[in-house]
Amino acid sequence: MGHRRRLLETTLHRLSAMREITLLRASHWVRTPPMAGGTARNWFLNGVALLHTSLEPLQLLERCIALEEAAGRRRGLFWADRPLDLDLLLVEDVAVESPVLTLPHPGIVHRRFVLEPLLQVWPDAVHPQTGVPYASLPSASGPKPVKIGLLALHAPSRYLAPSETT
Repeated sequence: MGHRRRLLETTLHRLSAMREITLLRASHWVRTPPMAGGTARNWFLNGVALLHTSLEPLQLLERCIALEEAAGRRRGLFWADRPLDLDLLLVEDVAVESPVLTLPHPGIVHRRFVLEPLLQVWPDAVHPQTGVPYASLPSASGPKPVKIGLLALHAPSRYLAPSETT
């Protein structure tokens, strides 16, 4: 909702400005239609960021929830139009199953708009419990996301592939 790209870029800047978080890479933004079965009417803008953090997963989730609420997100809306939705997808070597957080995110393998940007920023990502590389999985379902450009972030060029620095 609103100026989606600006809000997402501002959110990533706010995350990377936290002293415990370093932005390593960011994917292209991808535009996708709403998921079937939800109440959303507008297309979504999605992307994945690879972060390094000293925070525990639940602490990082709390930071993400605070950013969502600051952007006007109301809790309890699923698959609906909303200003901001931040999901923790994967933490290296960590599996969590709790009422508040599940890692890795169970939707990774089912949502093409998640899997493709994830592999763009972390091509060798593996499931922490099975060791199966996400890149070896069959293509996720759903419509092919429409790439609309790199995130406008100030990531150090040493984290970008050579083709992304030109």
